[in-house]
Amino acid sequence: MPRLPSKLPMLRLGRRSLLRRYEAAAQEGDGDAMLFLASVTASEDPAASRAWFHRSAEAGNVHAMYIVALLVEPHDGAASLMWLERAAKVGHHDALVKLGVMAQEVGELADARMLYEQAATAGSTVGMFNLGLLLQDTDPKAACGWYLQAVEQGDADAMFNLGRLLEAEDPEAARDLWKRAAAAGQVEAQDRL
Repeated sequence: MPRLPSKLPMLRLGRRSLLRRYEAAAQEGDGDAMLFLASVTASEDPAASRAWFHRSAEAGNVHAMYIVALLVEPHDGAASLMWLERAAKVGHHDALVKLGVMAQEVGELADARMLYEQAATAGSTVGMFNLGLLLQDTDPKAACGWYLQAVEQGDADAMFNLGRLLEAEDPEAARDLWKRAAAAGQVEAQDRL
C-alpha cells in the first residue's frame, strides 16, 4: 500500500494534485484514502461519494462502515444492521450505541445494557448517558455512576438527569448540577432554576 505524504507537503499541493494522490492510494486499497475521497466528493458528486464510502467500508474502515449503515438504513434495513454489527464488532462507539437503542426499542433491555456498557467503557459519553437513562428506574445507584462519568466528560443532559436523581438526598448538589447544565445550554435545567 502506498504511503501518503506527510501533512505539511500536502498543504502546498493543489486540490487536483492532492485528490490524485488520494485516488492513487485508494486504488491501492487504502481505506482511509477512500474515506477521505468519500468526504470531499460528497457535495459535488453524491453517487461517487457513496461508492467511496462503500469501498472504504469493504476495505475495513470502521468509520466508513458506520456511515454506510446510516446511508443504507432508509432503504435496506438488513444491510444497515450488517454494517452496524461489523462496526460494533471492532468497537465503533456510535455503532454500539445505535445497536443499543435498537435493542432497547424492541424491549431487549439486557442486550441494550450490554451494548451501552461496551460503548461507555470505551469512552462514549452517549453510551454512558444512555446507560444511566436505561438504569435510572431499576438501579438508580448504577445510573448515578454512569451519569457521573458522563458529567465528567461535560455532558449537560447527564448533569440534568443526575441532578434529578440526587434532588431528594442532596438538593444543593442537584442545584449545582442544574446550574452547570443550564450554563451549557440544557433547556430543562434552565427551566428548573
